Amino acid sequence: MARLLVALVVTLVAVTALSKEIPDPSDLAFVLSENDFEDYLDSWLELKTEANRLSTIFLRSQSGCTLDVNKDLGHPQPIYLNNNTYLTPTGATGKINLYSGEQVTIACPGSKRSIVHPNITASVATATAVCVNNDLVAGAGWLNGIGAFSGLTCSSNPTHEALATNETCYNNNLVIRVGFTVEGIFYPLYWSCFDERRLEVLYVWYEQNPPNAVYQTGVNRPNFAAGTFYPGVPVNDLYKQEQQKRTIADLVGNELANKYLTNRQYLSRGHLAAKTDFIYASGQRASFYFINAAPQWQPFNAGNWNSLEQKLRERIGKAGYNTVVYTGTFGVTQLRDENDRLVDIYLYTDANNNPQIPVPLYYYKVVYDASRGLGTAFVSINNPYYTESEVRALTFCTDRCRNNSAFSWLNWKPDNIDIGYSFCCTVDDFRRTVPHLPPFTVIDLLS
Repeated sequence: MARLLVALVVTLVAVTALSKEIPDPSDLAFVLSENDFEDYLDSWLELKTEANRLSTIFLRSQSGCTLDVNKDLGHPQPIYLNNNTYLTPTGATGKINLYSGEQVTIACPGSKRSIVHPNITASVATATAVCVNNDLVAGAGWLNGIGAFSGLTCSSNPTHEALATNETCYNNNLVIRVGFTVEGIFYPLYWSCFDERRLEVLYVWYEQNPPNAVYQTGVNRPNFAAGTFYPGVPVNDLYKQEQQKRTIADLVGNELANKYLTNRQYLSRGHLAAKTDFIYASGQRASFYFINAAPQWQPFNAGNWNSLEQKLRERIGKAGYNTVVYTGTFGVTQLRDENDRLVDIYLYTDANNNPQIPVPLYYYKVVYDASRGLGTAFVSINNPYYTESEVRALTFCTDRCRNNSAFSWLNWKPDNIDIGYSFCCTVDDFRRTVPHLPPFTVIDLLS
């Protein structure tokens, strides 16, 4: 039934893609399952992007190369490097502009991976492509003549890595970096602050700039990976609804577990850095690590959290902000047991009876523009079973977004507890409750 509904909804989106009546994914928070919602969201984003593209005049450059991130990149997609970093589109246009003769490193990192192209003459994993004009590139020694940039693919998807570093974050916890290694140099996409004892992701951080407003759509979702950071823990199985119910039944009793975990309300693998916070398919695939996720009630995942992800990325693009986003979790959510006592909820208990993988009480995104000294903390409560008085008591700052026209772009439904009761704080107020973040100075709100 759910699959049929998805098909019908996607058809509706296709019909209305060029109008303003595209159903918002958040409106389906209670209708679609975790996987069905992600399928719908992918289709919705793809069709919305296509509608925007069709409403924009796109002219190829007469000199140099102009590439559309959703039209001119092949799959399985290589890593594109330029000036010792990831190749970046111009502003929020979704267009990559290269001058004639400009070089782009094309790489397919990983065992037994190589570059593929109809004009290939040598088997290589890394090569230099040189812009000729339009979407045509040359490659001395590995490409015969010139060829379309879109024809550059990898024999298999490039291998991304999640690597422990020697750095520490809040409370001496482990910093993990995620990205790709090309010819011995690691190119990071994001970092995770991870508590190895509690198997808890405190926060991840990454850059969000105008180019991130336009990202590749239609990218297949891989399975979540544990890497080396959950030794002996069947972390993927812990998110299965049958296992969730057994785990929570042990904490609150069978009868209440059946009430808390339903076809509508259950815990999903909530991305911290969203898949679509990354421009390219390669980066989106690298977001699927458990060190970039935490247990999140699905209607909240599909509701206010999804709205914040989409609107914040759009706002950064339109306003021209250059930001670092710290997105994380804090506290442990509670449910009442059969004795009417509030009990902390975890997904796992180790052999020594230590609780691990907490279900967070709060999710947050702190967005900071260093060049302006501006920042805002967006916070949501991850529990649909608190009362209105309880969520108000858990609101630990004055809500700076409420009744503030500067945040009119933020279209979440902050008072809806079922999809995540939400509020905004100044960064200073946020720090008084959540001590995770590294030091930086904020002089005013970023709106």
